This record gives sequence, structure tokens and C-alpha cells, in this order.
Amino acid sequence: MKQQRVRRLALSYLAVIMTLSLAFSVIIYAITSVQLNRPLPPSEHAQQPPELVERQFSRRLEQRNRETRGSVVMSLIVLNGVMLLIGYWLSLLLARRTLTPIERAMRAQVQFVSDASHELRTPLTALMTTNEVALRKKTLDEKKARAVYQRNIDEVEKLRELTDNLLQLTQVDNQQIEKQAVDMAKLVRDTVDRYQPVADKKQVVLDMQVPSVTHTVAVAAVTQILGTLIDNAIKYSPLGGTVVIRLDGQTLSVVDQGIGIAKQDQAKIFDRFYRSDEARTRGHGSGYGLGLAIAKAVADKNGYQLSVKSEAGQGSTFSLHF
Repeated sequence: MKQQRVRRLALSYLAVIMTLSLAFSVIIYAITSVQLNRPLPPSEHAQQPPELVERQFSRRLEQRNRETRGSVVMSLIVLNGVMLLIGYWLSLLLARRTLTPIERAMRAQVQFVSDASHELRTPLTALMTTNEVALRKKTLDEKKARAVYQRNIDEVEKLRELTDNLLQLTQVDNQQIEKQAVDMAKLVRDTVDRYQPVADKKQVVLDMQVPSVTHTVAVAAVTQILGTLIDNAIKYSPLGGTVVIRLDGQTLSVVDQGIGIAKQDQAKIFDRFYRSDEARTRGHGSGYGLGLAIAKAVADKNGYQLSVKSEAGQGSTFSLHF
């Protein structure tokens, strides 16, 4: 299928190239014909009788025209043949270069839809199973009914979270980049305050080491990325652990004491729907693997660099470089 698309596109390019080549050939032939219509130089036999001179002139003219036209036609045939061969291979090269990013984008889109469908199926299946089990019971007291409702609400909340994340991913490219001077200590403090209740629930200490300095940044983007990093750090930290948020020059870092990330997982940690096996087996797989993907997309959109440094079992450091 791919080769067929490449050939079709290559033939389209080749048709354009050969059309131009034939057009130039017609122009060259027309110019040559004009040259052929120029008068011949005087013959060395000009002093001979007029009848003989005329016959000689006609023979010379006919011979010159025949030789010149034949030479021009042969040259144009060779030229167009060479153009055909070169144009064909050049067209194949251009076709492959044109189709490769398109196919890559299509594969990514298909993979994204497949992953999204799989993730949507999980809470939907849980909803259906919970309700089916409840319906099979002949009697359902209020306590059990409330438990069913609560499980349904939990699954609906997961669906809402997933759809919100998917919507954020689709809107990243349309976000406006608005940078302004801001006190970084205040920006970080406001973000930390939003996640303090989550940290308190897990007895995680949020240690803010950010001086009161002014940077010109995309406030909304930095706030969103920092929030994602703090949320992840809390989620993967042990009970009673510490999460450090620090600013070093133009780099904002979030350091946790969590389970860490294996070397083989670090290259994929910012991929959509990616969750390491370590996170799943230790009970941290409740998310959908979209938070870091969104953060990376937002960082790229604003010209920032988001990186990770980690070792398995020794925590992680996520850094946002302005």
C-alpha cells in the first residue's frame, strides 16, 4: 500500500517534470528553426552560371536543414530520456520524503485513537459490571446501593479526568503564548497551595526552595506544567516523604523520593498513555499516562525544555528549563 502511494505521487511529480521538459524542448526547437531560416553565407561558386548556383544553393540548404533538424531532434530525444530517468528517481525520492511525515502522523493518530479507546473501555467496563452485579441481586439495601452509586461516581470521575486530559492534548497547539514578568516565588507558592491538601492527605512535605526573583515566562503554561509535576511527585512519593520544588537560575525543578524511573522507561516517560511496569505493580497506575505528555506538549509549545533525571528506587528530578 505504501509503495503504491509512493509510485502514484512519484508519477505525479514525473508528469510535471516531463511537461516542463517537453515545453522547453518545443522552445528549443522553435529557436533552432529560426536559426535555420537565416540566409546561407555566399557560395564560393557565386561566379558560376545562375542555374548552377541555384541548384547548389538548394542542395546546401536542404542538406543543412536536414542535418540540423536531425541533430536537434536526436539531442532533444536524448535530453528527454535523461530527464525521464533522473526525474523518475528524483520523483521517488521526493514522494518518499513527502509521505514519510504524513504516514508518521497518521500512525501516531491511529495509535492515539487505539490507546484512548482502550483507556475509555476500562471505566466503562467497570461501570457496566458494577451495575450488572447490582441488578442480579433480588434485594439491595440502602448501604449496598450507596456503595454501588459511589463506585459508579468513581468511574464517571475517571472518565471525566480522561476526557479532560484528551481535550487538553487537542488544545495545546491552539494555546496563545502570553509571557509576562512574574515573581517566581509567588507563582510557585500559589501552585503549591493548590496541591497542599493532596500532600497533607499523604503526609508528604512540600519543601519550596524558590527565591523571590522576577522572570518573564508564560505564566499559565508554567503553572500547568508545575502542577502536573507536583501532583506526580506526591503520587509516587512514600508516606511521609518530601517533595522539593527549587529554582536554579532559569531551571525550575521538582524532586521527589519516590520509586524512581528505570533507564529503559525514561525515554518513553513523556509518551501518551505510557505508564511504567514499576508504577503499575506498586499500585500507582490509577492515572492514564497523559499528565506528563500534556506537560511536555505545553513545554514544547512555549519553547521550554522538560527533562527527567532518575534512577530506579532513588526518586526522580523533573526539570523545566526556560
